[in-house]
Amino acid sequence: MRLSISTEFRKVALFNYLVPTEVVEKYLPKYTKFDFYNGECMISLVGFQVKKLKVADVKIHLLKDFDEIDLQIYVKRFDGAQWRKGMAVIKRIFDQPGAAPLANTIFKTNYISLPATSSVNETAESVEVKYSWESDSNEQKFWVKSNRLAAPYDKDTEAAFVLDRPYGYIKADEETYEYKIKHVAWHLYTVEEYSVDIDFSRQFDPTLNILNAQTPHSVILTEGSTVEIGGNQLVSS
Repeated sequence: MRLSISTEFRKVALFNYLVPTEVVEKYLPKYTKFDFYNGECMISLVGFQVKKLKVADVKIHLLKDFDEIDLQIYVKRFDGAQWRKGMAVIKRIFDQPGAAPLANTIFKTNYISLPATSSVNETAESVEVKYSWESDSNEQKFWVKSNRLAAPYDKDTEAAFVLDRPYGYIKADEETYEYKIKHVAWHLYTVEEYSVDIDFSRQFDPTLNILNAQTPHSVILTEGSTVEIGGNQLVSS
């Protein structure tokens, strides 16, 4: 169903890891290829606040602002003239028990509902953001602290690789859907400290056990902005 979404993504935190392609190959949507950064396959744990969500310009009053945690890989698709840079979300976690099945049916997504939350502490000198969720009575969490300085990033950096993604791709069994993502260029805070306390193998996939003892290749924090997400379009090549 081709329903567009307008919303705000705020306090976007990305913890980026390097993984062998065979670990995440089963999540690669048909008609796409891995998009490598300096020859490496990257996967990101992403936390963000979703605010002022509208579907087809209609405010969903029963759906309040919420926090979302995604695990995503980076892909590209050749459209016959050029490569389209995108990402594919392996799993989405949010605290909306009644909305997850409907969202998955309408948008072909892969939401699961778990008690997810965020906490933000802002002072004149720093920004601290924590994302967490409860699973089997265990808290899973990641946390980042930065200074208040937010600056643009260069186009040939790792930040540009993960953030400049004008397309999203959905693997729905043997079908692939594509949607457009539009937002202004985000400025980055300077990350000073972070921590990760997540069992990737139990929360996402046993093959991701390698991430449990791995230090993130990079950590990014940005304020975010208004985001426009186009409706899904079935991809046939």
